[in-house]
Amino acid sequence: MSTVTDLDENESAPELIATHYLTAIDDVVEHLRAAAQLGLGVRVRSYLEQEEDGDTVAERWELELLTGSPVLQDEPAADA
Repeated sequence: MSTVTDLDENESAPELIATHYLTAIDDVVEHLRAAAQLGLGVRVRSYLEQEEDGDTVAERWELELLTGSPVLQDEPAADA
């Protein structure tokens, strides 16, 4: 299976403008809306971070703001 994109083979990948580390999903949504209005691309990752008390974990988000939309390339299927 192949991905159809509007990215020409001669075009380079979008450049990173800034990285934001967010602690609330509402902040993530706000950043996504702002990026969409500005026509910028984003890459979002979520991760768990252990709290200072050592007993609990909290969900966090890393949001990368890019000059354009990133294109996800298909990964080869793993044989089972």
